[in-house]
Parts: sequence; structure tokens; C-alpha cells
Amino acid sequence: MQVSELKDLSRKETPLHYIREFHATATLEGGTGRRDVPLAFTIEKKPVGLPEISVRFLEEPDWPLLPLIRSLKEMIMDLDRKGDLP
Repeated sequence: MQVSELKDLSRKETPLHYIREFHATATLEGGTGRRDVPLAFTIEKKPVGLPEISVRFLEEPDWPLLPLIRSLKEMIMDLDRKGDLP
């Protein structure tokens, strides 16, 4: 199981400047094939340390959740560091 990409990224406006909310579609690849799963995630900037990322699936994926969420959080953190999020 591997997250190959995040596509259809869109940002939802929030009244709090330190929380950013997004909707996206994750393309998952594994032994059973390829599947697109819609999800929502938030990035909350903390005063000290790394931002906190929360991931919520809008449809239940067929893969184990913990490794999938860990992989997505790493991908989201990389996109945020590079400035590729809208």
C-alpha cells in the first residue's frame, strides 16, 4: 500500500489564521490495484514545534488506516514545506 499522489487540492477558508483546512483526493496503490479516496485534512500551526496534521477520510479505504494516515501526514508535511499547498 502506497499513497502515490494527492490531487484536486482545495482550501477551505477558516476564521482562524493558524488553522488551514483542505479537501483532496488521494490516489492509493497496492496489491489490489489503484483507488482514489476523498479526504479532508487540517494543518494547525503550533507556537512551538511542528504543525499538527489531522486526516479524515470521507470514504472508508480498503487499506489499514494507521500506515495510510502516517504516509499521508508525511506527504502533506512535505507539500507544506515546499509551499505546494494552495
